[in-house]
Amino acid sequence: MVDRLHDDQVRKGESQRIIGCILRPEGGFGGYLLAPIRSKPLDIPYEMIETENRIYISANLPPENLLTSAPYARIEREQVAIVVNEHETWITLPSRINVFHSTYTVRNGVMDILCRKPVFFIL
Repeated sequence: MVDRLHDDQVRKGESQRIIGCILRPEGGFGGYLLAPIRSKPLDIPYEMIETENRIYISANLPPENLLTSAPYARIEREQVAIVVNEHETWITLPSRINVFHSTYTVRNGVMDILCRKPVFFIL
């Protein structure tokens, strides 16, 4: 059974590590307990453009058949996270933004994030 489990995991591109061993009550060694090691998902590729009053971020998302949940953006004052399949790709922004006037859209496998910089009036 362990060999079949191992073969299935190797086919999925997972590696394994030993997390413990089984001891028999009558004494002796019963074998290893193997657990799959999943590699960390790759960060989402993106492009960022900064203008005088805005920051634009465009990210390529994985195909729909590889998504386990809806992708979304977490927009903060100094950074933005693109969240895909519960994995966060953090982007440090070159300047602070106004979170309340920043938005994102997801269409055709692309996430577009529009971050507005604060507006200051000089009197």
